[in-house]
Amino acid sequence: MNSNTLSKRLDRVAQFVEKHGDNPIRLADIGSDHAYLPCNLVLNDAIEYAIAGEVVQGPYQSAQKEVRLQGLNDSIDVRFGDGFDVVNLNDLINLATICGMGGILIRNILEAGVNKLVSGHTLILQPNVAEPQLRSWLIENHYHIIDEDIIQEHKHNYEIIVARHLPDEEKQVLNDEELLFGPINYQKQSKEFFSKWKSELESTEYIINSIKLATNDKNDKLEELEQKYQRIKEVLEK
Repeated sequence: MNSNTLSKRLDRVAQFVEKHGDNPIRLADIGSDHAYLPCNLVLNDAIEYAIAGEVVQGPYQSAQKEVRLQGLNDSIDVRFGDGFDVVNLNDLINLATICGMGGILIRNILEAGVNKLVSGHTLILQPNVAEPQLRSWLIENHYHIIDEDIIQEHKHNYEIIVARHLPDEEKQVLNDEELLFGPINYQKQSKEFFSKWKSELESTEYIINSIKLATNDKNDKLEELEQKYQRIKEVLEK
């Protein structure tokens, strides 16, 4: 993978950037690693400016090297810092991407500093786990989920969530199924959707059986997992 040839997962994120690029885009890519995504987007004229933020020295130095190699120092600012600490209000950032982290970590990063983005900004998020918890936070904080997808890469399934901040509109309402499966993924029900949730069903069943073997006591965690198992099973059997 490099700036010219992204992974399947990051390429889909890049497509979402282009799809939602009605206005000139000023991007903050949080946890940018090698800065492949912002470099690719600038090279393809999809954005006008980017901050590549990284909190680990190795990836931070790799991002600096890649930006220099591509000759993009005037368009991409590589900054060292935790989450949105790398962003200032006068950067006028209207789009943020956070990819390849757990949903709880993404939620915490957003909670700590997403107010540094301009009003009406868009988020493109690729959580590895805990997608329902991330969706709940988005809804509670006046985001509308406007697009989603599931990408299969190297036998793993990755969800992508696109959300726009609309504080002047009523909160989006999601039921339990939409929180779990994603409101748009639930409507699409692509082959990747069924692949992901078949795998999740098997994993959930294994955990339930392991808990039952370890203890005879019924607990909240077991009950929660059994409810999740039934919801997945019902959707897959429709």
